[in-house]
Amino acid sequence: MTEREITSIDGGSREYWRERRFAFLLIRLAERSLQKVQWAPLYIQVGIDAQGRPIEILNMAPFDDLDEAVRDIEANPTAVGILVAQGRTHIGWHPVGAVIRRLAGD
Repeated sequence: MTEREITSIDGGSREYWRERRFAFLLIRLAERSLQKVQWAPLYIQVGIDAQGRPIEILNMAPFDDLDEAVRDIEANPTAVGILVAQGRTHIGWHPVGAVIRRLAGD
């Protein structure tokens, strides 16, 4: 027998709506981080070597921001619940592990 946690919803509660707004904000921030990943340059020029060639490094900051945004979602049960209700297991190509586990019944 599967046991499910039943959450009571008080639609008139300020706390309920505050949690919802914050959860949707976290989801939107993750979507914006995904947009940054898609549009940010893959390499950043950090200088010029002795021969006059550019020194470039891989631009990992947008990817790190996306990872952090997804971790923030996974740490927020309301945001996870919203994504579960929508059936969204990924933000772009980035999997949201807590949602996948919840949909799988774990």
